[in-house]
Amino acid sequence: MTAKTAPSQGRLPGIEALRGFAALCILLLHTRAVFGGEPVFGKGYLAVEFFLMLSGFLMAYAQEPRLGAGGPFMIKRYKRLWPTMALGGAIGLPRLWVKSADPGTFLATAAANLALLPAWRAPFAFALNIPAWTIFYELVANTLHVFVLRHLKLWMIGVAIALLAPVMVWIGSVWGNFDVGARPQNMLAGAPRILFAYLIGIALGRIWRDRPSLPVPPLLAVPAMPFILALGWWLKIDQNWQFDFLFTVIACPLMIAGGLRLTRFHGPATLLGQLSFPLFAVQMPILEGMQMLAFNGWQAGFTALAGGAATAWLTIRRPQPAASAVTA
Repeated sequence: MTAKTAPSQGRLPGIEALRGFAALCILLLHTRAVFGGEPVFGKGYLAVEFFLMLSGFLMAYAQEPRLGAGGPFMIKRYKRLWPTMALGGAIGLPRLWVKSADPGTFLATAAANLALLPAWRAPFAFALNIPAWTIFYELVANTLHVFVLRHLKLWMIGVAIALLAPVMVWIGSVWGNFDVGARPQNMLAGAPRILFAYLIGIALGRIWRDRPSLPVPPLLAVPAMPFILALGWWLKIDQNWQFDFLFTVIACPLMIAGGLRLTRFHGPATLLGQLSFPLFAVQMPILEGMQMLAFNGWQAGFTALAGGAATAWLTIRRPQPAASAVTA
């Protein structure tokens, strides 16, 4: 391990490893949410802040200099995301059928969710695969980026972040945390949540590129997310929205800074990165399905992990420069 920055070309091993750890934190969060137990990773939803900040960072770092027309880019982006998300949705179809009040509700919800669109009358905006709401908003953020945000000066991005900060304080004070966006009643609040983290990522991407000014040790940064979340639960300091705010504006940038300084372990880091999106895409339908079949949390959790690994193996591609948070 050295203090040098990552190479400016190709994949960034520290970023890949960070994505993998974030996806595992979300798996632990969802396993507890479905099966119960101690909320050691009850703040695992903050991985969403990290993923969206990373998406903004990587778009600014890798894509802004070479973006052409926004339309073709977003079409490719959607086509890249859709197959894996559709697989997760397909796994969730049997449970949605059982839970739906009638065939019409089932068909309307399934059709919308499979197209990566919310269904406003369901208990969750993406009842077919609950975490898909973040992919919907990432696509929204990416669309804003290619058509609007990439044309804004850095100081304008800074002003937008400053204006969104009090909005996030308001969201925290109203809902008690930043865990908004998954349900129809709070999905609109998910928009500033996503945009706040995304804009910070854009600012970091333009300022740092792949050479962060903060000398964060990579070996501390890469596993920092599960450590911070577990420590916050153990010390009982994670029970308010202020924890969420500080995690977003301090912990996430520091993790990215440290991840960028990792220049070794490309193989294991790449494997973690390749696992992250498939695991994210299929875990919740697997967990909920196995709960209906009376399996326990341990069995379901390891099955979801295996399902994510199998999906990663099926969708693995030749390495490309990192371009987005969950999916690069």
